[in-house]
Amino acid sequence: MNKQIDYIKAEIKDQYLQDNKPWIIGYSGGKDSTTLLQLVWYALKELPKEKITKDIHVVCNDTLVENPKVIDWINKTLQQIQQQAKIDKLPIIVKKTMPALNDTFWVNLIGRGYPSPNSSFRWCTDRLKIRPTSAYIQEQVRKNGEVIILLGTREYESIARKKSLKKYSVGNSRLSRHSDLQSAYTYKPIRYISTDDIWMYLLETSSPWAGSNNKLVDLYRKASGGDCPLVIDTTTPSCGQSRFGCWVCTVVAKDKSMQSLIDNGEQHLKPLIKIRNWLVENRGNDKYRTGVLRNGGKGKGPYNIQTRKFLLTQLLSAEKSMQEKLISQQELKAIQIIWDRDGYYKNVYKIYYQVYNELIKGNIMNRQDEIKKAQNGRIAQLCKKHNVHDKFIFKLVEKEKYKSLKLGKFSMSSEVEQAIEKEARNEN
Repeated sequence: MNKQIDYIKAEIKDQYLQDNKPWIIGYSGGKDSTTLLQLVWYALKELPKEKITKDIHVVCNDTLVENPKVIDWINKTLQQIQQQAKIDKLPIIVKKTMPALNDTFWVNLIGRGYPSPNSSFRWCTDRLKIRPTSAYIQEQVRKNGEVIILLGTREYESIARKKSLKKYSVGNSRLSRHSDLQSAYTYKPIRYISTDDIWMYLLETSSPWAGSNNKLVDLYRKASGGDCPLVIDTTTPSCGQSRFGCWVCTVVAKDKSMQSLIDNGEQHLKPLIKIRNWLVENRGNDKYRTGVLRNGGKGKGPYNIQTRKFLLTQLLSAEKSMQEKLISQQELKAIQIIWDRDGYYKNVYKIYYQVYNELIKGNIMNRQDEIKKAQNGRIAQLCKKHNVHDKFIFKLVEKEKYKSLKLGKFSMSSEVEQAIEKEARNEN
């Protein structure tokens, strides 16, 4: 085991000195990515200080629907990593990526009514994981020309992954071309380490950032699971079975890690598994769907407004009872904008008040309503003065407000053109 570790560290040092390409380490807080980061850290400390010249970005993806127990562990660890890197004078930059407001799980599921993901309609992975992390990597590519992404994946884990590693390999180099991101290469230093050796290394080697590997082992023991890899393309397997991941994951029939945590004393997580199980059991039930697709075509369609209101109530109730932040104020407002467009004005605010017995952020919503009323009044006066149909103008205003929350398939100009053409047809 010691010879294998020494060999990996020697390889890491050699690869680091090969070029000026910055490194991006995919960190998930689990056993594999922790092992990877520790090995890189200790390898760099063996190099002369003057040779440690290029940045190392430790990138962690937060889907905003992570298992609360796991994300708490990750947040504390990221803080320790950044603090210790400064002490050790290592050029380590910690970055946590998150989905854009338009792409979050709740804006899509409760706002737009997207049915919970399954194996055939896994809309979550791209929005929650690939897009935010890829955007950060592409930003570093623009700044530096090329980057090397270090991943804690291991060849023996699956035949499909092994084939993927060989497919994109660059000659006899340790690097592989990234399957989707141009000017990005991947490097997998721990690709040949077995699971048993991973655990042995973590238990025998203390964390360089003063973290506790024993706590990590305990977390695994309670959940009987594994970590979610940093997902940067479609070849990376999704979380599932016993892996840690999103607590709302419905791609698998049963969340074994969440249930194991509950069985091992984490009783406060019960409201989460209740919501998650409801999503699994009722996804295909016609009574919870509109029966019309969002594009107007025939089909099961998104969740109807009664279901979306029910899910929001359950989510806020779980948030209140657990005293854990499960949905942001920005997401609530984005959901209401979408509901406005669907003709359900103010429902989000009412539901929030019913659960919490208080307004969102004090009286902000009341002030917003007053501002909107005043603005609408001024628009109506101008329309009357210039003999313009005010309802038509209000529609354009709503399109403008909503455009930042759209999927981005059409530009604002095309929205306006379509609205004008429709109005002209009505006039004729």
